Amino acid sequence: MIAEQLATALLVATGLLVSASFALFTVRSGRRRGAGTGWMRGAAAATVVALATLALAAVSGAEPGSATGLAVVLGGSVLAWTPVARHWAVRGLVAWALSIDTAVLYLAYVAHWTATADLGPLGTLASVALVLLEAFVLLIGAGYVWEMVDVLARRTWSTSGLGDGTATPGRRPFVSIHVPTHNEPPDLVIGTLEALATLDYDDYEVLVVDNNTGDPALWRPVQAWCDGQARFRFLHLADWPGYKSGALNESLRVTDPRAELVGIVDADYIVEPDFLARCAPLFTDPDVAFVQTPQDYRDWDVSAYFRRLYRSYSYFFDVSQRSRAERNGAIFGGTMGLIRKAALEAVGGWDEWCITEDAELSLRLLRAGGRGVHVDSSFGRGIMPLTFEALKRQRFRWCFGGVQILRMHLRSLLPGRRTPENQLTLAQRWAYLVGGLQWFGDLASVMFTGFLALGALDVVLGHGVVVRRLSGLLLACAVVLVVLGALRSLALLRRTSGAGWRESVGALGIWLALGRTVAMASWRALVAREGVFLRTPKVRGEIGWRDAVRGNRVELLLGAACAAIAALALAQGSVAAVAVGALLLLHSLGYLAAPLNSVAAISSDLPDELRRRRREALVSWSSRSARRSGFVMVATAAVLTAFVGFAAPVQGPELPSVSDEMADFVEQHSEREVADREQHDPGRSTDGPASVATTAVVVEPSITPAGVPATDVPTVGESSRSAPQPSPTADPTSAPTSAPTRAPSATVAPPRRTPTQKATRTPGKPADRPSKAPTDPGQPGQGRPS
Repeated sequence: MIAEQLATALLVATGLLVSASFALFTVRSGRRRGAGTGWMRGAAAATVVALATLALAAVSGAEPGSATGLAVVLGGSVLAWTPVARHWAVRGLVAWALSIDTAVLYLAYVAHWTATADLGPLGTLASVALVLLEAFVLLIGAGYVWEMVDVLARRTWSTSGLGDGTATPGRRPFVSIHVPTHNEPPDLVIGTLEALATLDYDDYEVLVVDNNTGDPALWRPVQAWCDGQARFRFLHLADWPGYKSGALNESLRVTDPRAELVGIVDADYIVEPDFLARCAPLFTDPDVAFVQTPQDYRDWDVSAYFRRLYRSYSYFFDVSQRSRAERNGAIFGGTMGLIRKAALEAVGGWDEWCITEDAELSLRLLRAGGRGVHVDSSFGRGIMPLTFEALKRQRFRWCFGGVQILRMHLRSLLPGRRTPENQLTLAQRWAYLVGGLQWFGDLASVMFTGFLALGALDVVLGHGVVVRRLSGLLLACAVVLVVLGALRSLALLRRTSGAGWRESVGALGIWLALGRTVAMASWRALVAREGVFLRTPKVRGEIGWRDAVRGNRVELLLGAACAAIAALALAQGSVAAVAVGALLLLHSLGYLAAPLNSVAAISSDLPDELRRRRREALVSWSSRSARRSGFVMVATAAVLTAFVGFAAPVQGPELPSVSDEMADFVEQHSEREVADREQHDPGRSTDGPASVATTAVVVEPSITPAGVPATDVPTVGESSRSAPQPSPTADPTSAPTSAPTRAPSATVAPPRRTPTQKATRTPGKPADRPSKAPTDPGQPGQGRPS
């Protein structure tokens, strides 16, 4: 009886969720006009949902008492979320509440089955593990759904920054812009510096800090250019520990004492002249610790691939960052941003243990009580990764660093009271915690690919080797939710970035193609303390499709294997086989999209300068540490999948009938299928229910972008050391009023210390020496898109 009621409730909730999602994306309302959802509107929406629930439950043949109870639950959930959704339109409130209801009902159904089925010790343990995994993925999905609803349904924005295009009046503090470089072509860096020389701002300096570039032919032309400019200084650090973070700490030490703000600009960015004039005055509010503008890109319209890639990047700043900023949970992205120098010094400067030092710094600044401001307007454009392999390397670094942050700061992100050492609100903790956990979504997806493969083989071979069997009714709900998640992602891209359907589908394909890379990075970050360096060797001549195959051979093999198993399942022709085969085929397309995107990037026609940089950007994925982490991840997933699969019982439960009409239809369909099977294959057994074996098709309520810095976080996340405690912020007006004598460009020797020696820090001052040996022997992480 309980199983039947839960199945009916899940079917009804799924139907209502489809309707609510359609309304969320099709109905538009003006922002800043009118109130959000008050108690009266919330009560009206709850009433409508309750009436719709009664109607759908009656069609499904539910008992009047059960239908009434379900209507009370779904309608009551809408009313319960009303205080949280006070800034949303009603359609956002309903979509959010029904998304949560559907997820909870699914988990309740599978948990009830696990508790009541006679599975044996191993089978019960395997099924419980799967339920916990599904609950984890649903939590990750809830984070994406929240951001989506928050952006699409919000009526009022409290922290819109300069999104309206108007300048903010106020005093103009002195700004020290730091441009970190490493093995960059001199003409590229000089182009960035020439743009910075034209800033419409009087009180600023530019400090170019070159980090461990061994070839003097790369950094000496930049030094010569800086020596001829009044505002520019050049610093070359040879054999310097800490990589980008160490270089930035050293540049902070030699910054002009007049500087109240520190700006970070990557070496490939062309900055607009009004960048400082419009962003620096935002620090008139003493609580503002940092200001982040969107990272934008140039030369993105040269080919279809780069248009798709450009759209895939837009999600973070158009959706995640805007939503997080409403709760003071924005992330500092590592370039095109400003930081209050006193706040940076108060938290101990840049930490050198994390390869995404920018996102980690923003968490410490917020934890110390500062405020981060997200600005909607773009003020500079850089260069996107020019090969798909370079994109994988970038995404690997983002994910690894995000999980590092989660491990290090997990305790401070858990719910708890605010203290002087940790002033994060519950909303800020949610933003950074879920943003960090979202990096594990692709790892779960890889594991679910294995479950789907087992389900497809079960259909083909007729063996019970999976945890549980789900009837066609519940399978239909699963398929609807997966398709709904994909459509939500596509529609969200179109609404926020202005992309067409073709570009949106292409961006979704890039997210899926990066899944294996992100999964490997998240697993590696869990089992290793040090960052993984992926070599970027020079190659001779033009790169071609063979390089694309070599750089994506793991994805190619996974995609081909999944496609082959899916084809076998589809060939069976039954509804169950087609459903499981189609879902597995979707996963295979995600893996196969990796080499296809690689070929598309290689074949794109680029300007001569970018063509040369692309030829030098092919990433080798043959580094031992990367290979080892990949092998460990695949082996662990295989062991877990085999345990879950083969520890399970052969027979599973039959879903109770939802209505007499549905039962008659299923019975007639099953009898016809059995008769046909006996006619064509008399020797084949027909024992067992005509149901589909599947385990994870409903745990992905939304298709989510891989590596959206999420949370940067995503995403975000880390472990066992607490960050330095903040000290009172220094008064920015107490800086010396006289300008120091301009220091000439210099080559600085590294500090004398052993790789294991740690530095001590005085609160309120940056570290004069790096805090620990660098974790990444390659080019330092550069935060969000570089």
